[in-house]
Amino acid sequence: MFRLLLIILVLVIGYDAVAHQGAYTREAWNAVTRLTGSAIEGAKGLGERARDDTNAPRN
Repeated sequence: MFRLLLIILVLVIGYDAVAHQGAYTREAWNAVTRLTGSAIEGAKGLGERARDDTNAPRN
């Protein structure tokens, strides 16, 4: 099943490369990298806030 999905994916990417000069593939890749970058920044911010909370003086 995985091989069939991989073959379909390769065919779709190949068609996009030939017919549309890779425009849709580039757009999808850019969306994934932006989403990943956003998730990384969010995780960094969460980690920093958690560290700040543990270092804050308690009353």
